[in-house]
Amino acid sequence: MLFYIFNPISVIRASSRAYLCCTVPAKITACTPVPDLDSASSCENILAHTSLQLAVWVMGITAFVGNILVMFKIRANKDRKTSKATDLVFNSLALSDFLMSIYLFIIAVGDIIYRDRYAQYAEEWLSSPACVIASFLVCTSSLMSVSMMLFIAIDRYSLVVNPFSSDGRYKRTKTSLLIGWLLTCIFVGVPIIMGINETGDMRLYQFSSICSPSNLDNTFYSGWIAVFVALQIICWISTVIIYLFLLMTVGKSQRSVRSNARSRNYAIAIRISLILITDLVAWLPIYAISVIALINGTINIFVLQFAVILAIPLNSAINPYIYTATGTACFLRLTTITSKKSSS
Repeated sequence: MLFYIFNPISVIRASSRAYLCCTVPAKITACTPVPDLDSASSCENILAHTSLQLAVWVMGITAFVGNILVMFKIRANKDRKTSKATDLVFNSLALSDFLMSIYLFIIAVGDIIYRDRYAQYAEEWLSSPACVIASFLVCTSSLMSVSMMLFIAIDRYSLVVNPFSSDGRYKRTKTSLLIGWLLTCIFVGVPIIMGINETGDMRLYQFSSICSPSNLDNTFYSGWIAVFVALQIICWISTVIIYLFLLMTVGKSQRSVRSNARSRNYAIAIRISLILITDLVAWLPIYAISVIALINGTINIFVLQFAVILAIPLNSAINPYIYTATGTACFLRLTTITSKKSSS
């Protein structure tokens, strides 16, 4: 949508469409909005800064390699120390984070293709299949990743509370994961498909150069974004609560078995805290920006892009190392402690 304001001296142009001001003629002396130096994107590039371009490639490669190795390790693991159900959950988390690496590669390649001329071809990029796929991947990966963190927390807590109760656990886990993936793909896919071949105001990501959900002008999409953000916040808060209960349960178990409880409790607390802190650092900026935007009814597309392209992928890049190295070690320790209590 365009607005022209005429005065005797100059023409001022205001637009609800980002990057349109990059191509205005010289006679227009003022135009808004326009990307500034602190924006993730600019008139010339999808990724405005060299450091940002490098960060996207580094996080993409880290997430790609890390999650591929996790899935390969789980499949090739002969000396199985965790149950098949637990491996299935970790594999699902790795898959969701792997999708984020593909999203990062799409954005990085798009940045190379449209380098130094993005504003001229913005609509070509935004309506391209690559941007549509990228939008689907970032939404699906984000929602499934935080859902898997909750699922892992529930899985660990259930095993800590009932370490010897495993009848039908693999089947229940597999069914739950399949349903979760199916519902997530439908939830994300519907608004994405609705926006194909539509104008920017009728797309979920509107005019976001990194194809992330940002359309608060459309009632349906703004409602969808509200639900999308709420689901992730609920999952994260639930994960924190479950891990706190887990720590309390382990503390009681350690006192019961009288086995160097204090030092092991500290080790477990540090590991679980590391998981929660890294998740919080990755997700808090998005939660804060999204909630403020939903309350105000407007969103700073440039600030959102900076947070999305740095914060969310960071979580996907470190998850394979946190959950399969530190996380698995912590999980095995928890199960061992409570098993001793149950058998004593």
